[in-house]
Amino acid sequence: MGRPSALAVVAVVAPLLTVGAALLTDTRIEDGPAGSAPQEVALTSATLVCPTGQGGGVLVASDAAGGSGGRVTALVGKEEREVELVPGAATRLDDADEVAGSGSSAPGLVAQRYGGSGLRAVDCPATSSDQWFTGVGAGAEHRSVLELHNPDEGPATATITVLGQSGPVGAGGELRGVSVAGGATTRIELGSAIPKREELTLRVTTDRGRLAATVIDSFVPVGRGETTKEYLAGQREPATSQLLLGLPVDVEEPAVVVANTSDSAARVSLRLVTAESTFAPTGLEEVLVDPQSVRRFSLSRVLGSDVAEGVLGIEVVSSQPTTASFRGRVDGDLLTVVPQGPVVTATLVPVPLPGARLVLGGAEALGTVTVLALDERGREVDERVVEVGPDLAVEVPVPDGATLLRVVPRGTAVQGVLRLRSGAGAAVVGLRELVRVGLVPDVRPGLVVPGQSGSSGE
Repeated sequence: MGRPSALAVVAVVAPLLTVGAALLTDTRIEDGPAGSAPQEVALTSATLVCPTGQGGGVLVASDAAGGSGGRVTALVGKEEREVELVPGAATRLDDADEVAGSGSSAPGLVAQRYGGSGLRAVDCPATSSDQWFTGVGAGAEHRSVLELHNPDEGPATATITVLGQSGPVGAGGELRGVSVAGGATTRIELGSAIPKREELTLRVTTDRGRLAATVIDSFVPVGRGETTKEYLAGQREPATSQLLLGLPVDVEEPAVVVANTSDSAARVSLRLVTAESTFAPTGLEEVLVDPQSVRRFSLSRVLGSDVAEGVLGIEVVSSQPTTASFRGRVDGDLLTVVPQGPVVTATLVPVPLPGARLVLGGAEALGTVTVLALDERGREVDERVVEVGPDLAVEVPVPDGATLLRVVPRGTAVQGVLRLRSGAGAAVVGLRELVRVGLVPDVRPGLVVPGQSGSSGE
């Protein structure tokens, strides 16, 4: 075969060069800078997970726009129930393990489980990629159960890290990687998985899918005595300053448990917070906490003295990031308190019982907080404006007949809890920033920016 002529070569190569030049020109991206933030969109769905029953009920409310309460789907075991929400009010459910809102009921959805033996209450969390639980137990007297719920159809997996008073705990296979089937709840008895007679801290990290985590804490007295239980809420991340709000005046056996999550020793000090100041009393000296370890601080002597009069909270200050929780008893009932995140915009908290108190603190600047109390029909019962400021706490009584509080900070972010009290004991439920919008990631050739897709959770 002879070689092709020069004219034939030009006829083949020229079109290829033209197409190549066109492709190079078309692949240039000029529609915005790389790494743009995810775009906010209307929240179309939200799922909250409550600890399994054990008596009591669930209160549900939504900060829906336009005054429309909307509908939610409550999952009780394997049964789904459609529930109509009352606009501006908390709707009571007999029981629910999962509450899902869509459309107008998704923005600002809140749910709270309450009741059971003694007095227990907890904000039902959304799914989260990372949670800390400080002060759990895996012994004969102090026992904790970790619940992992998967609201999706596909499987989800989690890694559970355990810290103890002597450092990291080498857990068995059950805690190295936990798989939860779609729509299922996995309960892990810590006393069986990692038997330890010391204070422990858990870190629950979701590796695949979505999971909501809660802990049921219990004390079983040796010999005769009644078992006491309480829900232990999770903490999003370690910090060097943490506020534990809502302490009752007559708490017994008070203690603070601190976990040093860093690789360096942490200097930890505790300060008392009142309506007038924040101060370090005599007898609460700075303590060194080893890396990756847990330490318990007894507060019986300090909180039992005159210096603790009017105390509404405890501030935990550390030189390294730590997690913390407060634990005590009220009329024999177990009480736990964990740090809350800052609230910047209007939020909601259901009120399951009369005689509650709203405790606010952690203000970053001088400001005000408007507290609107609503009854079961969404009608206004009371409205008051309180002043807040740095290093101070304030207690606001909740009027009888209120089933929902709308809390609106102005001029500063605040932290807050609702303290419940009855003849059965006491419980504390935290305020949180409501999820009102979803996030859509900015995705372009060669660029993926993670974010949320119009639904709550991570």
